[in-house]
Amino acid sequence: MNKRRIRVGIDVGGTFTKAVAIDVKTGSLLAKSTVPTTHSAEKGVSEGIVIALKKIIDETGIGINEIELISHSTTQAINALLESDTSKVGIIAMGVEPSKKDVIKRTNLQDASINTNQDIKTVHEFLDTSHLISEIDVIETINRLKEKGAEVIIATEAFGVDDPSNELFVMNTASKENILSTASHEISGIYGLEIRTLTAAVNASVLPKTFQVANFVEDAIRKTGVTAPLMIMKGDGGVTNMDTFRTKPILTILSGPAASVAGALLHLKITNGIFVEVGGTSTNICIIKNGKPEIRYVTVKDHPTCIRSMDVRILGVAGGSMVGLDQNRVSHVGPRSAHIAGLKYSCFADPEDLKTGKIILIKPKLNDKFEYVAIKCDKETYAITNTCAANALGMIEKNDYAYANQESAKIALKTLAEFVGVSYHEIAMSIIQTASFEITKTISKILKEFKMNPYNTTLIGGGGGASVLVPFAAKQLGIKY
Repeated sequence: MNKRRIRVGIDVGGTFTKAVAIDVKTGSLLAKSTVPTTHSAEKGVSEGIVIALKKIIDETGIGINEIELISHSTTQAINALLESDTSKVGIIAMGVEPSKKDVIKRTNLQDASINTNQDIKTVHEFLDTSHLISEIDVIETINRLKEKGAEVIIATEAFGVDDPSNELFVMNTASKENILSTASHEISGIYGLEIRTLTAAVNASVLPKTFQVANFVEDAIRKTGVTAPLMIMKGDGGVTNMDTFRTKPILTILSGPAASVAGALLHLKITNGIFVEVGGTSTNICIIKNGKPEIRYVTVKDHPTCIRSMDVRILGVAGGSMVGLDQNRVSHVGPRSAHIAGLKYSCFADPEDLKTGKIILIKPKLNDKFEYVAIKCDKETYAITNTCAANALGMIEKNDYAYANQESAKIALKTLAEFVGVSYHEIAMSIIQTASFEITKTISKILKEFKMNPYNTTLIGGGGGASVLVPFAAKQLGIKY
């Protein structure tokens, strides 16, 4: 009997981890599984990956030796940036003394007002290369940065792409000091010192998290007995190995969004339109023209980089986004999501438990900039999300993935409405309007940028949270859905 050739695809989202098994010879789908992403587990998201993988192996009787490739996409890096779950970056900027002022001006990202949203926290030190730098020079500089709170280091120097010796020396020294580092020349061959430094800083800010994730994932997969190559999707639609994910996570920063676009092209057969994929934590928006996605330089939260990828706009709002208040009005929705906050959606809770609930304001993570609404009940504390609001308004059809307990959704929104002093319909609609504003703003920008006629454009929704926000956004824009 001929051995099957099976490829496994795994997508690690902010809320769910999905896995599929494909027969390479026939192209048929053999199995699929969905499990909650295991952010808070001891081994992080790798535990969810293994659970999803084992489910499809057990369901189909796939032999481990039949698996020839495991390719996965992940939103780990982009969600860390969207939710500001990043590490503080220490910048070692190098140059000769006469150019010190100019180098500092071009590499000190705080001076460039990059930290306004606190998603990339940086500290800065200048290292004079007028003389041959020594290991002691670098160690002392690293220690000063660590005293300022730096958790990861970047080395950057003008013309470092031509002569990277100083940047490499800093990286090697940082490795000896057991601190992760990135060199700007590794990330891009572009000469512009500012954009190269910023791109390296974005990369470094998620480096500790992705380094740990890569080790956990690879170790967990190998413990299942699978020896097939383990690859990760890049933002341009290609794949690379796990070593790249460890050292250059920015190349995979649009891994999850790129995978969703690839799925839309392959499965939905989209040739022209705007694809809006709404997950639990983030929303991806991509223009597809003549069956192909646009390619451009990546921008994350208004921060330009020199990494080319599919033109996917990522927003920190989705089906599971939590609600923030200011002066008893909805002030923001997201970027914190219920799943990453460790809370269940109130619309999936027991109605009887919700009846005991009181509204509280919480910061799910220590570094959260905003407070978010939650319902503290006798048995558990629940989040109020976009999905809860949409269900309370009756916007979700019964067979839809986002359809929840209608009674629970209304109880949750009525409790919040009483807290702020308005009707539950008004507060629920305010949540949906606030959440969809970023989507409509981004789509409007795309329409203008590509000179598209709204009346001849179609919005295509994808993802578990699509029905929560996309139909409403389409209606607001007057675009066909």
